Amino acid sequence: MLKVTVPTGENIAKMAKEATKGRSLRKVVNLFEDSNAYLPVIALEACVESGRTYQAYKRGGFDEARERITEEFSGAVFWLGGIPAFNYLFNKLGRKALKLPKEPFSIASDNIRKPLPNFLAKMKSLGNNVTSSQIAKFKIAQTIAGVIVVNSFIGFVVPKINQAITRWYHKNKKQPLNNKNVEMTQDERAQSELMAAAALTKPRQSLMSGFYEKAEDEKRKPNPVSFGMNPHHLLNIANTCENSRNFKLLSVDAGTVSGRTISARNNDERCEIAIRDLGSIYFYMFNAPNLNRWLNQAEQNGRKTRLNSLGAKYTSDYLTSIVSDKSNNLTIDEMKEALLGDSKAVVPESITKKIEKGRISLDDFNTLLKQNVSDSEYKNISSIAQKMSELQPKIKDTSILTESQVRDIFKGGAINNPDFLKELYKISLGDDVFDAFKFIHQSKIETVKSDVEFFIDEMISNAKKKNITELSEDIIKKAEKSNLRKNALNIGAGFAVSALFLSTLIPKIQYAFTKWRTGSNAFPGTKDLDKNVKKSK
Repeated sequence: MLKVTVPTGENIAKMAKEATKGRSLRKVVNLFEDSNAYLPVIALEACVESGRTYQAYKRGGFDEARERITEEFSGAVFWLGGIPAFNYLFNKLGRKALKLPKEPFSIASDNIRKPLPNFLAKMKSLGNNVTSSQIAKFKIAQTIAGVIVVNSFIGFVVPKINQAITRWYHKNKKQPLNNKNVEMTQDERAQSELMAAAALTKPRQSLMSGFYEKAEDEKRKPNPVSFGMNPHHLLNIANTCENSRNFKLLSVDAGTVSGRTISARNNDERCEIAIRDLGSIYFYMFNAPNLNRWLNQAEQNGRKTRLNSLGAKYTSDYLTSIVSDKSNNLTIDEMKEALLGDSKAVVPESITKKIEKGRISLDDFNTLLKQNVSDSEYKNISSIAQKMSELQPKIKDTSILTESQVRDIFKGGAINNPDFLKELYKISLGDDVFDAFKFIHQSKIETVKSDVEFFIDEMISNAKKKNITELSEDIIKKAEKSNLRKNALNIGAGFAVSALFLSTLIPKIQYAFTKWRTGSNAFPGTKDLDKNVKKSK
């Protein structure tokens, strides 16, 4: 098997530190690459608040602009922070009730990472016999309580406060503050009267009727989800409730839309809220990652993911240190194999038969390895296997190797160096990847590794198309810059499209709908407010 000289563990750690230090464009891009991070949504919300407030002022003057900024800002605070805040509070209460330590732990698991069994084993050793079922039920109850409270506040409390402030302004001012568009033109009044007469002769279907009908149908169907479920299923549901950004935001959206429509002052305002809030969901949470994935597929022959920006910088520095060693003297094809490993390498059959559920214990691996290789090979391979087993936490004090790690051990190659992979996973997924009580799905880890392989393979393929026979530092540097540029453009495109729809196009659509429906471009929330205030006096 071809080999190259790779950096030592200490030098690899320095490269990782160098790749992540300072304030650079790649760090900013990296923050937006995480689909579960809140920063992209927070940045988007800043654009939305300014854009919607401006659009509101253009149509409804001070009244609508003030209501919009109040609703958007207070809603954003609870939308983004409400569920996490209540989770934190209920976690503290739950830990007291179940007598759990303060240290955090995850409740989801797969075949490779099992943080809850590790945590429960630790609790048992301390004399606490709490069960996974108890924890799952508590987490489900915690999430439901948080969702109800946050939805109630955004959907019912904030709109009522907002409307009360507007009524107070109108009651205490001689002239209405929203002078813009309050008075309808003669043509608009005539058109509105005609539409009102038509509405009396033709019943209008409720905007929410389809939703209610569907809800009634669902009630008649048997509900498969209950607390009688398998604890494993309950734990996965509870983990999604607690850790998925999109679940938290969607769970608040559901109550927010219904609460705001119920709290609306009239049907015209109710229709606007439904259009705005329902139309916004996709662009808040799904448009940017979807567009990024589609652009990646167009640029990478169908591949959906791309190596993240910090990971690409670290990988490039690692590769540069290898190719700069002129003693290697390898052709570009030989270098490809030296970096990616021998694709034809075979894992001994006795080892593959012992792999169950995608893993094998380190002890079993070493026992079978000794039966298949020479003593000198055994010493080298078992040393690599030991380091590979440290890339995931033990399961109840048992060190394991994943099926893909077993293959990589026999393939060799510079990127299958455990020291390199340790820093790569830390940069891409954080320190939790090595925590026995934290959960990161194995598919995420394997995607990061696959992205590195694709990054190298694509770089070498592009060089060969230009008849380049040797991998150089310049080629690696250009590949890293291309990766950063494409990541920035693809993520930026998704952000820009979302911001455009949320801040400008969706408000314009809701305003156009109201004008088409009523014949007036006035803000429906306050169109009859001054009349009602006079009556109350």
